[in-house]
Amino acid sequence: MNILLYAVNPISGGEETELCFELSDGEHIEKKKLIITAEMFFELGFPHFPCGKVEISCGKLDEIEYLAEKTAAIKRGLYILSFADNTKKSLVRKLIMKGFSKEIAADAADHLEKTGYINETEAAKTLSHDMAQKKLYGPRRISAALYEKGFSRNAVESAMKELDEDFHIICGKRIEAMGGKEIFADKAKKQKAVASLMRYGFSYDDIREGLRLLK
Repeated sequence: MNILLYAVNPISGGEETELCFELSDGEHIEKKKLIITAEMFFELGFPHFPCGKVEISCGKLDEIEYLAEKTAAIKRGLYILSFADNTKKSLVRKLIMKGFSKEIAADAADHLEKTGYINETEAAKTLSHDMAQKKLYGPRRISAALYEKGFSRNAVESAMKELDEDFHIICGKRIEAMGGKEIFADKAKKQKAVASLMRYGFSYDDIREGLRLLK
């Protein structure tokens, strides 16, 4: 198989590069165009604008095809991220659902994290605050929810460490939403209420102090 790179065209304002190939087995000629990022192209070591045709190996073409697929996955990932923040894990899953291989999806997600488009730590901090204030979750429920959403251990631990919330007050608000202190007057209802609050992630101390704060 004879493979020639016969044209290199900057596109997308110079952010991407279109590579044009001619593949020949001696009888048939096939032409192929692949698009990769400009950064990827420079790292391949080709002249910026080759004069004439450049012969490449099958291995090099395979490498460029992989980069073209990765470029497509990165672009799809950016489109997905434009709608909402995603963890690396959730983005990989969505890219796989769009038809990309697991390897390509993971590679694209790594790139998007390194370039700052995915910031799990900051996203986890924002979400943990929202869950405390808007959903009235306790710390254990927040931590579990972050893991369920695919956040890394480091991101969860960092978010929980910096979560500056008064969970006694938040637990009191949850108790009010459940019916107030009155539900603790009946033994059976009290047991159910405590079990429910525990499921929301509150500790016995949170519950005791939350009750004390209620009028």
